[in-house]
Amino acid sequence: MKNYFTLQYKMLNRQLADFGIQPVLAYLALPVIFIVLSIYLFQKTAFAQYIYLLMALSLITRFNDSNRNNFLKACFKSNDYLIIRITENVLVILPFFIFLICKNYFFSAAILLLLSPFAALVSFKSKLQFTIPTPFYKQPFEFITGFRKTFLGFLCCYSITFIAIAVHNFNLGIFALLLNFLFCISFYTSTEPDFYVWVYSLTPKLFLIKKIKTALLHATILTFPAAVILSLFYISNSFIIAGFYCLGYVYLAAIVCAKYSVFPVQMGLPQIILLAISIQLPPLLIILVPYFYLQSIKKLGIFLK
Repeated sequence: MKNYFTLQYKMLNRQLADFGIQPVLAYLALPVIFIVLSIYLFQKTAFAQYIYLLMALSLITRFNDSNRNNFLKACFKSNDYLIIRITENVLVILPFFIFLICKNYFFSAAILLLLSPFAALVSFKSKLQFTIPTPFYKQPFEFITGFRKTFLGFLCCYSITFIAIAVHNFNLGIFALLLNFLFCISFYTSTEPDFYVWVYSLTPKLFLIKKIKTALLHATILTFPAAVILSLFYISNSFIIAGFYCLGYVYLAAIVCAKYSVFPVQMGLPQIILLAISIQLPPLLIILVPYFYLQSIKKLGIFLK
């Protein structure tokens, strides 16, 4: 078991290094970022503890992949396998558990602590082979794979939207809307094989415009109902909702351009830092979007003639 966790540690360090981040700096920065974002969340909404539980449990479910767990069962004895799985789950929820304790949410912390080892004992594998249908089949591949991986997240976002309406919390509704866009943006953090770009008989400019249009259209399918629902119950705030919606569009266009500005490699630390800064300073997008766009045209020119 020690060798397993040592291997996981080395693999994580390698992934961070490939991403352009020094592992030591990441281990120092991540706790600070986690605490700052947690404090911000608890200051913004009274339902933070429930969102916190949902986030922690969603992270745990990532370890329940049947292929992965079958491989572990083949490599380790039953007792060792259970210890590994329980340890993984506890390590993941530990930061959430400690923060909940510090905020005096003892009941939520206890639920989280009880569910985390239980999740390792329960098998989520189903004998039924079910593929989640999507309306994105004509335009591969980001939204097809992304939606199937995060469809539960969208269900949670819409649940938060209805909760916001029920408790008359407009800010919580805006948070849910932006969270919908955040899921859509996350679909563009991975890079497709060169072939997926090369097959297009388009100039770099037309290809990039096509990708942006596709991103905006597909994001509209997933997010527009939430915006309409909020507008119906907060008619006086319709312009605010429209403003945040347009901002989501701009960030989506920015992430598409940022992705192809370094194609065929994956986005690195410089692009992520610039996008993170733009969240605090949205006017910076006026510079970032054209910059990423021009860089993308240069990179795509290698693959599209």
